[in-house]
Formats: sequence, C-alpha cells, structure tokens
Amino acid sequence: MDTKLADLKLKPSLLTELNQLGYEVTGDLQHLSAAEALRIPVMGGRDWRVIAKALGRDPYPNLKKRR
Repeated sequence: MDTKLADLKLKPSLLTELNQLGYEVTGDLQHLSAAEALRIPVMGGRDWRVIAKALGRDPYPNLKKRR
C-alpha cells in the first residue's frame, strides 16, 4: 500500500510542487534515483530521506561509508 505524500509531513511548498508534477503517493516516486529526486525544486535532503524511508529504500545508495 502506498503512503500519501500529504501524510509524510513534508514542507507545504514541496508537497505543492510534487502534486503539480503529478506525484500523489510514494509509489509514484519509486522510479526516480536519488539524484533525480533531489533535482526537484524545493526538495531537500531531509525531505528525500523521509520519502526514501517510506519507500523502504536507502536514501543515498552510492555513498561509501567512512571508517
């Protein structure tokens, strides 16, 4: 079951932008990579981490962990 973006407590301006782009539930963003999602205007790192968690994805899969 997809979570509605309005239920994720995102910034109102980001929620408006995502709705204008046609994204209403988290499943609509499934095909986007982290880089593509972060290029959406008003999308910040915190917002992307919240959306990625709702999708069950690692927000930044290509980053190497520091020792």
